[in-house]
Amino acid sequence: MAVPSEEVAEVFATLGDLEREFAEVELDALRRKEFNLRPLYNKRKELLDRVPDFWPTVFGSGPEEIQQFFTPDDLALGASLQSFSVERYQIESAEKGEPRSLCFSFEFAPNDFIQDTKLVKEFEYRPRKDGPGSLISKPVPIKWKSKKKDLTHGILDAAVELHNAEEALQLQNGDKVVDIVDREALWQHEKLREKLSKLDEEQDYQPSFFNWFGFRGTVDATPETSTKNGVDNADEEEEDDDEDDDEMEEMLEVEIFPAGEEVAIALAEELWTNAMDYFMSAQDGDAEEFEGLDAESDDEDEDAPELVNAKEEEIAPPRKKQRKG
Repeated sequence: MAVPSEEVAEVFATLGDLEREFAEVELDALRRKEFNLRPLYNKRKELLDRVPDFWPTVFGSGPEEIQQFFTPDDLALGASLQSFSVERYQIESAEKGEPRSLCFSFEFAPNDFIQDTKLVKEFEYRPRKDGPGSLISKPVPIKWKSKKKDLTHGILDAAVELHNAEEALQLQNGDKVVDIVDREALWQHEKLREKLSKLDEEQDYQPSFFNWFGFRGTVDATPETSTKNGVDNADEEEEDDDEDDDEMEEMLEVEIFPAGEEVAIALAEELWTNAMDYFMSAQDGDAEEFEGLDAESDDEDEDAPELVNAKEEEIAPPRKKQRKG
């Protein structure tokens, strides 16, 4: 017996409401968990900051999603990292606040690259009515000691300039979101686009991890669904979807670190949470490497008499098997 389509539609509508209730329960659990963990993380940070080279070691052995973006020069600057922390800064209490927004703090010792001793970058979670939310952020300037020391090759400065120009334009016209056409008309937009295009053409160019400080994400992450008299207007929704697609394409054209949201989540949920595991894993790796070198030396000592005997008997010495790893 066929089930009426109206009944099926009603079932799925109810299931949609149920899924939102599931999400609310999970969100509430995350908020309570992170609120209760906050003082523990603070105590842990104070202790970890006292361990020499702790954070450079963790970043050097951390998740591949993060490591893949580090250049050799990035690692040289990262060696001066003295402290790192992640905070769910919008949590006000166990019952109130957005637990998915993130704040990252990096503290450096004096080094040859940057004048700053502390860099802070915030990611705000923006929900959407038509799908999963996303993280947005403002570009964070870095004071490099010279142009030659600028690991971002000037594109971070250009991203900051564009953001400042857009904010000035926003204050000027009073709009919540700067129109795409108006944004593209800014000379700062063209400057950044040209810089990115020029760098992409260079064969040896490798983007720096520190481009991440210029990540912005989708400027307008809260599109409203158009309705009239309580009924969705399909034509207007299609126009809104087209505008969202244009917005995304335009933003990606001048986004200096497209994977910024994924890296932020990996930093918060993997590297920060499991920092001790990554540090100990690095120590175990060093110990295994040392033991392997020692074992190889012992093997050579044991093989020596056999080779001598073989030579004395004018028998060709056995060929050693190639070591793996």
